[in-house]
Amino acid sequence: MFTSEDEIATALIAADVEEHDAWRLAKQARPCVWLQTNSVTDETQIALGTTKMGGRPDLLPAQDWPIRPPYPGGEHVAHYRSVIENPKRHWSWATREQREEFDRSYAQMIEVIERPFPLTFIAQINFAEAWRAGPLDPYFPKSGLLSIFYDTLDEPWGFNPADHVGSRVLFQEIDGVQLARREPPPELAAVKRYAPFPPLICQAHACLTPLPVATANFESLHLGDETADAFHEWWIADGNMYGSEGGSDWKCHRVGGWPTPIQGDMQTECALVAAGYSCGNGEAYSAPETAAVRSTAGEWLLLAQIGTDEGAQMTWGDLGQLYIWIRREDLVARRFEAAHLILQCY
Repeated sequence: MFTSEDEIATALIAADVEEHDAWRLAKQARPCVWLQTNSVTDETQIALGTTKMGGRPDLLPAQDWPIRPPYPGGEHVAHYRSVIENPKRHWSWATREQREEFDRSYAQMIEVIERPFPLTFIAQINFAEAWRAGPLDPYFPKSGLLSIFYDTLDEPWGFNPADHVGSRVLFQEIDGVQLARREPPPELAAVKRYAPFPPLICQAHACLTPLPVATANFESLHLGDETADAFHEWWIADGNMYGSEGGSDWKCHRVGGWPTPIQGDMQTECALVAAGYSCGNGEAYSAPETAAVRSTAGEWLLLAQIGTDEGAQMTWGDLGQLYIWIRREDLVARRFEAAHLILQCY
């Protein structure tokens, strides 16, 4: 964990990055607040409006539980139909009874995807608590509650414009108002795949996050090959910069700062998807017609990162992370509905 640009520059110089470039890279670091998590025996141990993972959301009485519309385009439901139509291809190892159970589960998922459906509560972040722990981007709210909801039944990756409906970020000013801890809608609890996350209490800590290799901002520095290679080796050395599990250190859950990417540049992905381009096959990253959109990638900021955490029984793909991004102009205008969620895993 780093607490100053000096620490980052010193570490880079020790990793054979030229001193001038080490300081250029260190100055790209961004402050964040990382969230250390611990289990509780009773959710009432967590005060209303406090930062937490899992459990039940604390919402204003007039706030409806977020419900996504049906997924547009038909791509999400096509996967489940394909599996049902080709059981031997997908479930050749399964017994007849297991295949019948899978059929029922997938048929239920088709029904869920084709109609409006409640999202699952993931976490809430109290910005006043975060700021008390340490600084954030100056445009982050100084108060209020950010609540993150996600479709944990289908788990959209975020590389397709249609995936946007699969997550929702709410922002509520909570000073002087009475929050209510809300139970999930019964139709969500009735789905076999749904499993509520046990609550975790969070302790906030300040740190400084170094610029990752897999970002548009890194590319914009136009470093020489030797420096870029040395920095990349430093980043991946012993997995020190990659995501961890369990909420025990700065690499798992965080508010603001830079992410710990697993699969590549998310800033450019956010810009492309927000403009209506699918990033599923990679063509949009180099197509001439997307050049203007890709040039805006640096405007996207990490709002929050939620990692795999056994205490809350959260596992994103293969020990992955959820990343919530937002354009700076949307952050300034408090348009949190414009935030975009990406899932990456190993």
